[in-house]
Amino acid sequence: MNEHTLSFPIWVEFGNGKSDRTGDVIDSQGWDSALVVTDQGIREAGILDGVLSSLEASGIEYDVFDEVEPNPTVSMVSAAVEVLTTGGHDVVVAVGGGSVIDTAKCATLMTTNEGDLEEYEVSTPEEVTAGNIDNHTHPLVTIPTTAGTGSEVDYWAVITSEEREFKMAIGQPPLYPNGPYLGAEISLVDPELTASLPPRQTAATGFDAFSHALENHVAAGAPELVKPYTRHVMGLVPEYLPEAYETGEMEAREQMLFGSHMAGFCENFAGFGAIHSLAEVTGGMYPGIPHGEAIAVFTPPVMRYNLAEYPTRYAEVADAMGVDVSGLSDTEAAHAAVDAVEALIDEVDLPSTLSEVGVEESDLRTIAEKSLDTIEIHDNPRAADADDLYEIAQDAY
Repeated sequence: MNEHTLSFPIWVEFGNGKSDRTGDVIDSQGWDSALVVTDQGIREAGILDGVLSSLEASGIEYDVFDEVEPNPTVSMVSAAVEVLTTGGHDVVVAVGGGSVIDTAKCATLMTTNEGDLEEYEVSTPEEVTAGNIDNHTHPLVTIPTTAGTGSEVDYWAVITSEEREFKMAIGQPPLYPNGPYLGAEISLVDPELTASLPPRQTAATGFDAFSHALENHVAAGAPELVKPYTRHVMGLVPEYLPEAYETGEMEAREQMLFGSHMAGFCENFAGFGAIHSLAEVTGGMYPGIPHGEAIAVFTPPVMRYNLAEYPTRYAEVADAMGVDVSGLSDTEAAHAAVDAVEALIDEVDLPSTLSEVGVEESDLRTIAEKSLDTIEIHDNPRAADADDLYEIAQDAY
C-alpha cells in the first residue's frame, strides 16, 4: 500500500440549517468582526440573508465583499485583501461556490504572508512538498452554496492570472502537525443553501464533484484511504444528479452536497489528472466557460486515453457507477465506464465537445502545451506529453 499522511484540522458541521449557526460559531472563537465574501448573485437571491441574520443575532459586526465573479482573478483577490485589512476583521466568512471560497482563501493567505499571490503558485509535487506558506492564514469560515468543488474543506484554490490567461494552483496541506495550510478553520455545510441553484449550475457543479472522485480514484499513487469515499461518490452522483437537475428535490440536493463535500475531503490526499489540467487551462483562456462544463467535455476523452494502460482502474469506475460488469474483461468494463459517463453528461444536458462551448480549434495545441505547466498533470495515471494532450483535445473537439 502507498504511504500516506492524514491531517484534517477543519471543524465541519453538515446538515440542513447549519448556516444559521454562523454567528454562534464565530462568537465561540472570540471573533467580533467578520468580512463576508460572496458574489452579487448570491446576495440578490437572498441566500446570504440567514447568515447575516445569524451574525447580527450574535452581535458580530460585519462588512460584505460581493465582487467575486466566476473564474476569479488575482485582482479580485487583491480587492478582497484591501477590504479585509482596512476593516480589521477578525475572520473571513466565505458564502458561495468554488470561486467565492477560493477568493476568500487567497485573501486570508495574503493578509498574513508577504509577497505577491503569484509567488504561491505550485506546479510540481516537489513544490507542494517543500511548501511556500510560512504563516498561518487569517481565520476562515466556509459555507458552500453549490454541490461541486468541495473547496470548503480542501487545501487548494485556483485563481486566474489575467496577464498569463492561466489558472494558477495555490495551495498547501499542513506539512507538519499544526503547520500552516490554505483553508478553513470551520466549515458549515448546509444543503438548504443549494435549493435555488439553477439547473445548469446544478448539472455543471455536480459533474465536477463526480470528476473529483473519478480522478482521485485513478490518480497515480492514490492512497487506499480515499478509495471507499471515491467509490461512494461515483455511485452517488449518477443516482442523484439527474433528479437534482430536473426537479431540484431536496433529498437529491442533500446527497449531491454530501458527495461534493466527501470528494473535497479526498482532494487533500489524492491528486487529479489530465481532465483537470486541460479544463483549467481551457478556462484560463476562455473565462466564460463554466468550470464544470469544461470538465464534462474532457472527461470521456481522457478516460479513453488512460484506460489503454490502466483498464482495471476504470473497470472499478464502471462498477462504482452501478454498471453490470459481470462477464466483462477489465478493458470491456473500462469502456463501459466511458459509456456510462457519456450517458450521464447527456442526461443532464452538459456539453460534450469543445466546439459546443466556443473553443477555437486553432487553440488546441496551446491548450495542450499549457497543460504541462499545471500541478494536476503530474498525477495523471498515464504519462502524457504535449502531443498526447493535443490528441486528447482533438478527441474532445
